Amino acid sequence: MLFPFFMAQEEKPQKGTPLSVNPEDRTVIRRDGGSEETPSRPKIYLPPYVVVVDGPRVGSRFPLRDDPNIIGRAIGVSVRLDDQSVSRQHAEITKAKGGWIVKDLGSKNGTSVNGVLLTDPVIIGHKDLVKTGIYILRLIAQETPLHEEMTLPPELASADKTLMGNAPPEAPTASAISQMKKEKKNDIDEESVEVRPSSRMKKILMWGGGAVVIVLLATFLSKSLFKSSSKIKEGLQTPAMEEPLASEEIASLTPPEATAPPSPPVLPTEPATPSFPEPPGMTPTPGQEMPSASAPAMPPSVSVPQTAEAAKIPLFLDFVSSPLPAKIHFLEKELGVTPLRVNMSLEPNRTYAVQAVFEMPEIKETYTQQVEFTVDPEKSMVPLLFRGPIGIIRIDQLPRDVELYLEGSFDHDQFRQRSLKFDDIVLQKPMYIPYGSYRVELRRARKLSETSQTFVQDIILRRDFILSKESPTFFVTVRDEDLSVFPVDIRSLPLNADVFIDGKKVGKTPFQGIFPLGEHRLSLRKEGFFEHTEILKVDINTPYATEVELKTSLAGAHVNNARAALRQNLYQEAINELAETLKTQPTPSEEALSNYLLGKAYLGVGDATRALGYFQKAKEYEDQKYPALLGMVNAYAVQGQTKDALPLLVEVLLKAETEEVKKEANALFQKISPFRSVIYIYSEPAGAKVIVNDKPIEKITPVILHELPLGNYRLRLEKAGYQATDLNLTLSVNEFNPVIVTLKPLPQ
Repeated sequence: MLFPFFMAQEEKPQKGTPLSVNPEDRTVIRRDGGSEETPSRPKIYLPPYVVVVDGPRVGSRFPLRDDPNIIGRAIGVSVRLDDQSVSRQHAEITKAKGGWIVKDLGSKNGTSVNGVLLTDPVIIGHKDLVKTGIYILRLIAQETPLHEEMTLPPELASADKTLMGNAPPEAPTASAISQMKKEKKNDIDEESVEVRPSSRMKKILMWGGGAVVIVLLATFLSKSLFKSSSKIKEGLQTPAMEEPLASEEIASLTPPEATAPPSPPVLPTEPATPSFPEPPGMTPTPGQEMPSASAPAMPPSVSVPQTAEAAKIPLFLDFVSSPLPAKIHFLEKELGVTPLRVNMSLEPNRTYAVQAVFEMPEIKETYTQQVEFTVDPEKSMVPLLFRGPIGIIRIDQLPRDVELYLEGSFDHDQFRQRSLKFDDIVLQKPMYIPYGSYRVELRRARKLSETSQTFVQDIILRRDFILSKESPTFFVTVRDEDLSVFPVDIRSLPLNADVFIDGKKVGKTPFQGIFPLGEHRLSLRKEGFFEHTEILKVDINTPYATEVELKTSLAGAHVNNARAALRQNLYQEAINELAETLKTQPTPSEEALSNYLLGKAYLGVGDATRALGYFQKAKEYEDQKYPALLGMVNAYAVQGQTKDALPLLVEVLLKAETEEVKKEANALFQKISPFRSVIYIYSEPAGAKVIVNDKPIEKITPVILHELPLGNYRLRLEKAGYQATDLNLTLSVNEFNPVIVTLKPLPQ
């Protein structure tokens, strides 16, 4: 109670004495009865909310909804700020993906985010500052200590405040202050008249206490002023100034009478001791003009040097990390956890380094990634993406009573092996580990004997895998029945060898399947090659993979030599090798292959007649049928017998299943009919009469029409007992057109 009493009894300022005004003074809001409104204790809200960090009612919190939250002074808005500097509907803040969107609603004083005036909606994040009128709000999106909530950056703490000095007031202002002092004095006198005689002793004690406070405060202030004056003198003697004022602060100290451009600030001499303490933050520094009317100025040749702070520009840093959140470290400070957006003042054209720390708690490891960026003065946003070399292992299903072990090495530290046992496994929960080569094992405890109490760990499943950018995930799904089998992957050179397990054929190479645990006999058989046999003995679920190069028989060796000679166009040498093949009693498949290759060799030497004979023999074997038919087409084409070649070619084009054979057939068609097109007409049932452009064709379906020029064609198919079918075709250059028609019977 003593301090308010002392403030009420302060003396009026003497004439000519500068009035010291405290810049922290604020407008007091009174209720209808005239008493001061005591702010209630702020309610505790869970994030997200905005908190007033500067302006009336500092500390007030307003919870935010996902839908639009209106900021203004109108009744019923989400964030109500009662001041004429705030429009009725000033701004809007809305939840969005990756943060909150702030939009100005056409307010008269505008809306700023982190000191930057908004022209378009902008996304903000945790701890960003929004200024509306005289209020500064901070967005709180996660649990934050109170001191971090309420702390303002230095550039915002004084940017919008006017520093008050000891300059004499103008005549109207001095008159108004004098009138206010008289009214306050009258109020005090009236209150003193109403004091009852019984309370005089209390009044005396209050006056006495006030006097003691005045003496103590005067002593303290005199010491402070003496130290301040000493600092000013030291500043005059020191040419290097540590903290010169920014240009905005110098402008705020310029007297209001100055209309010309401000001259460089000058250093003050020691001022006379004022009757009141200086406001906080008004301690003079070297290069700052003292706000005293009696302080003589130094010569204007002393100027304030430019500082690095004055050259910085504000911009947003947008941090994103993948595949998991990371802690961001910048300028030796931890800014928060991604996704994160902060506003900072940085030097333009300077390169900065940012570190992201990825934490992997399941394996008790961390990985730090550094990214550098250069500040572009033309951009207001710097996106920073940290893509850590980290993969995912996920356990989807496990048998009972098993333990999971993981060992391997990281790509970024390959010379250090890690081994880890997962004690607490949460199914289908991703576990993050760095890229690298790993082995996962399932182990189960087993007694050495029924009476023994000694347990051993048996490995019952093993998998090797690699996590990389191309393959960033690995899933473990193991059922009880999976522990009694193992996967196999069997390949051979050449391919298409028959695979036998324990004498039973299970497929052809390349073969992938599942075999039961235990001992097995694996055999690979292919005509023209010796049989390959080996014994498999597998007692845990671990993949078995092998690639077997089959050894050829004597006939197969001659066939391979002939193929090599054909690739070099050594046709006669190939014929000699194939002749030796037929002398070695080859298998049927080896004999068919030899006949086909002999046909190709005789075509090479220009003997089409012999080539046709060998191709006709080769087509009798199913595996060589379509390659041999293409050989016959080649032979007929060499002899100019296109009519004999086309039916064979159409059969290959329609029926062959091997892509290599189809490709060769298309190439032959281009060679045989380079400028003409072919129509193959087939009807079901066959035997239909064909009419082309109103002209009947002698042959019945199936029929091949070749040597057709370009243009449009009308086709009509007629057969007794069936409805006639009409078709239209347009032929282009060198085109094969199969026409397959199912005829409809006439109604009975």
